Amino acid sequence: MNAHEKGFIHVSTFNTGGTSLREEFRKLRIVVKRREKTLLSVYLTVFLAALFTTEALSPDLFKNFILSFILGVCVGMIAAFVREGTDAIIKNPDMLACVLPIPLLGVAPAIPKKAGNYAFQSAERPDSNVAEAFRSLRNNLLVVTQQQRPKVINVTSTDASEGKSSTSINLATAFAQAGTRVLLIDADLRRPTLHKHFKLDNTKGLGNYLAGLDDFNTLIRPTKIANLQLLSSGPITPHPVELLSSERLTQLVATTEQQDAPFDLIIIDSPPVMGMADALLIGNRVHATLLVVACNETRRRPLHAAFKRLKQARTNMVGVVLTKVR
Repeated sequence: MNAHEKGFIHVSTFNTGGTSLREEFRKLRIVVKRREKTLLSVYLTVFLAALFTTEALSPDLFKNFILSFILGVCVGMIAAFVREGTDAIIKNPDMLACVLPIPLLGVAPAIPKKAGNYAFQSAERPDSNVAEAFRSLRNNLLVVTQQQRPKVINVTSTDASEGKSSTSINLATAFAQAGTRVLLIDADLRRPTLHKHFKLDNTKGLGNYLAGLDDFNTLIRPTKIANLQLLSSGPITPHPVELLSSERLTQLVATTEQQDAPFDLIIIDSPPVMGMADALLIGNRVHATLLVVACNETRRRPLHAAFKRLKQARTNMVGVVLTKVR
């Protein structure tokens, strides 16, 4: 049974060539960071055991310390990679289909850094593979939601750095280029990024509106992309859950149902699912949620756990986007 028979809508996969040495070091840092607890615990165990053993057999503190340190680091690194390997990485659409029972709506290709800012590929390079992929994502999204078109779409991911914000911007651009009036909202009140992409000030934004400090319309700003406006996050707040739990977010979603609504579509760039409740609170209030998965980075267990959390929060999961595909 192929992926289409399983109910998944696919977009073409693109290749961008070999992996650079810098990319390999980046992957190494990701593994070390993700498995640092395993590395440290194994390192300390091996280091202390080796140090006491070598000291008992042949006392020479300096030499034995160095040897034990090297042995501990090596065994710790091996243990980290073994642990990493046992938790399978999502490497292709077929693996994704085994984990998530929702449609694959888009496959976004990776690009070399020299190609420019990924987030603005759809805007600046409309003939690129990335732009085509997000136009296909837009069309597939319209197909799977044709019975009830969502006016507020939440874009989230399992963890950070999976391409969520870039996906939000490119998808918003694809809709805007089709004549849809789009409002893009940065709802990550902990680690906002959209204002950096658009090079806009972030002294006021969504947080101010949710706190009741400013009127919604005064916080919206135009962007360089026609039909696309932005509401940035505002200052980082120590109480994001309280703000996102307020009725003002529900009221914001309700405004899209009005006849004179200033926007046809709102796309919300929300925080990752794991480790915080923010994305669950947002997903529970909006019309639809799109889950972003990074190829060769997102792991099966955390992804499945994130999906379960979203479903338990009664989130309407319409589909998934596979990013960084080579």
